[in-house]
Amino acid sequence: MRHTVCRLSELPEGHGLLVEVEGEAIALFRIGREVHAIENACPHRDGPLAFGDLRGDTVFCPLHAWGFDVRSGRCDEFPGVCVRTFRVNLDGDDVQIEL
Repeated sequence: MRHTVCRLSELPEGHGLLVEVEGEAIALFRIGREVHAIENACPHRDGPLAFGDLRGDTVFCPLHAWGFDVRSGRCDEFPGVCVRTFRVNLDGDDVQIEL
């Protein structure tokens, strides 16, 4: 099911945005016209990834700087560690997440 969570114009490029869908905290990241969605909690210490530093397509956890590829959810430093990703759909200016 698709859930409209924000408008593309409300999502600043290079920064994360925290949204909640059906009780799930999700971090959104805009890279150009692409939007990527990952679970908000870093698996190391539950750091809020939406508030991490985005460099290219990698977000760094604000607690201990673990890096996660926002496209795949994979951790750069630790193979096998990842966060959940969510499919994103753009409908005009509406950003929709599929759960």
